[in-house]
Amino acid sequence: MILENHHGASRMLKYDAAAGRISQYFSRIPVNTQFRIGYTSPTACIQRSYEICSTIGDTPIENLFVYSCLFRRLYLHNCAEWELSPFRGYHVCGAFILGEISNLDGVNEFLNGACCLVGTAENEVFIRPDIEVFDNLGEIADDTQDLLNYVLKKQREAVNRKNEYLMGELLKKQQDVQEKLTLDLHTGLGNYIKYKEENKLRPYDKLVMIQIENAEALRSQRGQDQYLKLLGQIADQIQTFLRSVVQDQGLTSYLLNEETLFSVAGPAMSEEQFMSIVHALFDKFQFVKVQGLLETVICRFVVVLHQKDMVERALNTLHANRRRQTSFLICDHDDANGALSSMEEFKIIDVLTRALENDGVVPYFQGIWDNETQSVSHYEALMRIIDVDGTVYAPGYFMDTAKKYHLYSYLSERMYEKVFSLFNARMECISLNFSAYDINSVKMQRLIFDQLKKINHPSQFILEILEDEPFRDVETLHTFIRQVRQYGVQIAIDDFGSGYSNFLQLMDIHPDYLKIDGEIIRHLHQSETNRKLLRAITVLGREFDMKIVAEFVENKAIQDYILDYGIQYSQGFYFCKPADFDQLALPGCPGSVRQGGSHHVSI
Repeated sequence: MILENHHGASRMLKYDAAAGRISQYFSRIPVNTQFRIGYTSPTACIQRSYEICSTIGDTPIENLFVYSCLFRRLYLHNCAEWELSPFRGYHVCGAFILGEISNLDGVNEFLNGACCLVGTAENEVFIRPDIEVFDNLGEIADDTQDLLNYVLKKQREAVNRKNEYLMGELLKKQQDVQEKLTLDLHTGLGNYIKYKEENKLRPYDKLVMIQIENAEALRSQRGQDQYLKLLGQIADQIQTFLRSVVQDQGLTSYLLNEETLFSVAGPAMSEEQFMSIVHALFDKFQFVKVQGLLETVICRFVVVLHQKDMVERALNTLHANRRRQTSFLICDHDDANGALSSMEEFKIIDVLTRALENDGVVPYFQGIWDNETQSVSHYEALMRIIDVDGTVYAPGYFMDTAKKYHLYSYLSERMYEKVFSLFNARMECISLNFSAYDINSVKMQRLIFDQLKKINHPSQFILEILEDEPFRDVETLHTFIRQVRQYGVQIAIDDFGSGYSNFLQLMDIHPDYLKIDGEIIRHLHQSETNRKLLRAITVLGREFDMKIVAEFVENKAIQDYILDYGIQYSQGFYFCKPADFDQLALPGCPGSVRQGGSHHVSI
């Protein structure tokens, strides 16, 4: 028996001793049928593994369970080990089995050679497979030849020379699968494996990546099959357009995943010519209408110029700018504010893991100035990471990486526990940032409620709601706010004027404080638009009996506007710099307040 691939391309063969030949099963396999050998193509394993990696990269998964058969371990040992190598950084559970018979499309099939992966997740967390393992496919070749030699040997022992024809066909099929491994069936474009191979032969130095922004909505509306058909149509349109503007085929296009394709050019094409093509591409394909489709396809573009690992840089740039309201991004060799490189990310991850191991998550506190009483009214708790060498890192350095690699919840847990512990028996009012990540997490909600039950004065706390990711369920947010208010906790909306554009939803929350986005305040003395916006927010706050806090008050010119508008609270370096607990001028604390003028207090 030879099992050639699975499900739809399977071929069940039997040796008829009486007739002296091999024939194919066209019906269900009779009971008690015995098999001599099962074979599955290693290149099919590679293709399936690549497809699984692409799926897992966009699917919430915490744990992977896998089972593979004994045949795979004995005769595809290199392949069996390699298939799971993209997940070497994660815990994988599973077992080897002897194989199984499964009924597929009305036909019983012997699935010796099967490898099954199952992913589970309770929360929206993602495993990020290491797709660089696809760079070294040469390691699989030895297994392929060994297996073919083994099959040939067994066939010679069992059948006559006529049957070697079947092995020739099998080898042809093997070569065909190897070719298809580097092509996407839906678009006809080369995939990432193909790109890596060709980039080694003729290095590229310019890239434009196109990401379908509303892919998830299109899948939901049209279904996966129709979406893939749509993807093929879009790829065809882009290829047709590029051929019309680049007659000498100076651009090569590839498909990265079901939402992202990219085109690259080498040094032979000038940067000026490349950017001219990119701008024309953007003008035509930012919004795409496909014949027969009511929905508009929305695309986002990122350009990478003269950098190593251009695909990685493009993906990182898209991730780092996912909140920006722009559809065209450029990451070139002079881009000081570009996305983090892998080396930089690993450095940040090392800092964070050391902090978690060495108690390096430390709350700092910044005073919030009451413009009526001319004193510090309360304090905002701000997360800092202190490395083993004493270096202090602010969230701007590490927060995106912490969220990307699922370390954020661990940092937040340490932060909240320390703040509640420090102020358990104190009367000062403390404001804590609580993000959508936290509210969407059952574990973090449980931690907050457990702490509120333990501390002596829970009403001294203010929770600042951050909209740093969408709330999965607005009702979950409302329920959480109702529950914490039972402890006397007050609610503030942070960065108002940026994320919370839905005023009706804001009114449903009924916050006690509105903290105005720092980008509005920072340029207040230079922008009439910002001043008009501040007036409108101030009127809104008074109308709904909300206290207003102006963030990023950095100098007297800004503070004068704050006073003119009658805003009660100011927060910023003009009054107080963030400091650790020991530096605060609180009763029982060793710190002291240093006066620096009629309004100026540094902490």
